[in-house]
Amino acid sequence: MNYSKVKKIFLRGFIGFLVLTALVAIFAVFSDSFGETQKRILATTFTISIASICAMACAAFIERRSLVWLGTAGIACSALAGVLLLSGIWNLFVSDFSFKITASFITISIAFAHAFLLALPELDKRYKWIQPATATTIGLLAILIIVVMWFETESAIFFRSIAVVAILTGLETLVIPILLKLGGKEKEQAQELHLTLVDGNQYRNAAGDKYEVKALNTTE
Repeated sequence: MNYSKVKKIFLRGFIGFLVLTALVAIFAVFSDSFGETQKRILATTFTISIASICAMACAAFIERRSLVWLGTAGIACSALAGVLLLSGIWNLFVSDFSFKITASFITISIAFAHAFLLALPELDKRYKWIQPATATTIGLLAILIIVVMWFETESAIFFRSIAVVAILTGLETLVIPILLKLGGKEKEQAQELHLTLVDGNQYRNAAGDKYEVKALNTTE
């Protein structure tokens, strides 16, 4: 199977689907009666867009880091979170349990996308440690948020812990792009000079400039 060709077909179809949802949302906005159905259509469009952004972050991670199973897990969580949220928007499942499940998968999806996007930059070897550390912090923050949702704890220490982890996550998120500028390695672009032999050791390029070429090192 030609993976590259399949990927292009999938991406083009995906773009078409996003365009279709946008057109439906625009039609809903300009309809004569803007009621509950139109609000749900707009919420549906917004949900699909956010889920798509999270999924594309996971796909970019697969493309760059080749960790297919981990990126696929992120895509699956994004898709499931989107489906669950759409079910709630259209009142297919309305209960405290379904709300917690939906919120949990939304949190996990955002955490996956956040960690994957910060893992994409190629940092200098001195700074690479911060990327797995950031992923760990993001994962811990997601776990703490999910625990609060499910157990509805009111412990001040617990909420202070969440605040500390959130601050660290924000700090790491801002530091990684800065480290990329400070220690990121820019690939040197190879420059080619195409010459045509004129006479002896004289050459000419496409612009007509003449060069004299001499061998610096010779082997007998």
